Amino acid sequence: MIQDYVQMVDVIFETDFGKTSVFLFDLEKFIYIRMGSIIVLPLKVGDPLPPTSTSYQCLQTGEKVQRQVGAESLGVAYTGVAYPIRENGVIIGGIATTGSNEREYALEKLPDLSRELSESLEQVAAAIENIAASAQSLADGGQALTVQAHEVNEKAIQMEEVVEYINSVASDTKVLGLNASIEASRAGDVGRGFAVVASEIRAMAISSATSAKDIRKIIGGIQGLVGKMTTELEKVGGNTQEVSAAVEEIGATVESLSGSARALSDLASKL
Repeated sequence: MIQDYVQMVDVIFETDFGKTSVFLFDLEKFIYIRMGSIIVLPLKVGDPLPPTSTSYQCLQTGEKVQRQVGAESLGVAYTGVAYPIRENGVIIGGIATTGSNEREYALEKLPDLSRELSESLEQVAAAIENIAASAQSLADGGQALTVQAHEVNEKAIQMEEVVEYINSVASDTKVLGLNASIEASRAGDVGRGFAVVASEIRAMAISSATSAKDIRKIIGGIQGLVGKMTTELEKVGGNTQEVSAAVEEIGATVESLSGSARALSDLASKL
């Protein structure tokens, strides 16, 4: 009798680790149910066989009936299969199963997804490698500019020394011109022409001192700008080095993920 097939239902249920639902039915109703963890149908023992079910139809046709059901009803697409059970050539009931199609769908899509993931990661790795190279190049350029800025500052210091010498000469010339004027005034009419020369020398000394003062201001401005530029370049250089290091770490991570994706793709191709 149909009750003798209860153990078969348990075997089928346990074989799929409790995921597939299994139903045992006689000619009118369900007499034993093991409801799986994925597809949960609103059925219980004693319920009559729905006319639209695979269970009912297999009794009518006397053949295996299989039907795929979309996710619109339970939120998960599944396949229902029903087999008639015969004793002495007479149908006494049947066994039906319902199993999720998600695993089959995943197995079908897994190779393509794995390959796409691997290709995408390889492209990302190549892009990161280019970014790292650009960041390193920028860091090297910043260091070169910093060195040049220091050289400009050294030249400015040297110019300051020259200006200081000019200022010293101007000061001495001014004193010399003053002394020459004094001596010219003592010489009277004879020294009048020399007095004019002495006056011009003093004017030139004053002009030279003024120019030296202006040059010193310009040099000071240059040194200030160079100092600011050097500070900013050092900041940029430090930040660029950090970015370069971070990009290298990301690149290593992406490379590791690429290896995992390739391994996953190889594994998927064997499924």
